[in-house]
Amino acid sequence: MGMAVKKEGRMMRDMFERMPMARLREIARESHEDHDPEAARVFVNRVLDMEVERRTWFAHENLGYQPFSSTAKLGESPGGGTAKADPLAMAYDRGIRIHSAHEEARQFLEYARLRPRNLLAALIQAAKTDRRVNGPWGKNYDQIAARIGYYAQMLGWPPGIDVSIEYKKGQAIQDAGKQARIMLILLAKL
Repeated sequence: MGMAVKKEGRMMRDMFERMPMARLREIARESHEDHDPEAARVFVNRVLDMEVERRTWFAHENLGYQPFSSTAKLGESPGGGTAKADPLAMAYDRGIRIHSAHEEARQFLEYARLRPRNLLAALIQAAKTDRRVNGPWGKNYDQIAARIGYYAQMLGWPPGIDVSIEYKKGQAIQDAGKQARIMLILLAKL
């Protein structure tokens, strides 16, 4: 019985992850007839992931650490190569920098009005959860806390933010990020 429930939960989570943002937001609301608590968690995860993408890869705030190379397709014939195409690289090639879902994520985070300290922590956590993480995001939380100004600038904060936002240890980043996620999940359910 337990495995069946686990499998059903995984199938629902997969379904939510493929769902368009607007539809996912509807199901995340408690007032919706098809409401599922997992939808709110998936929605918040996607919002944070998309905001990190918008602030780093698409807005070029993180130069040199994109998950694709600008020279990756040089010399290839159209449609060449057997590797699976990177959707971000394809969008970049077509001149599409920011998808409408990225704008929806930005608006939701603006609406949430989180404390900058908590928002920064949640975005740092989202940047670290990407499987393709490399470069500075591969550091542990204590190392990030020691150079918070650098990481904040990569996520679009102005220089000098480390004066007003400080994390003594990496655990403080994780705690602040957890608080931000809880607030966002509660807001998504409204």
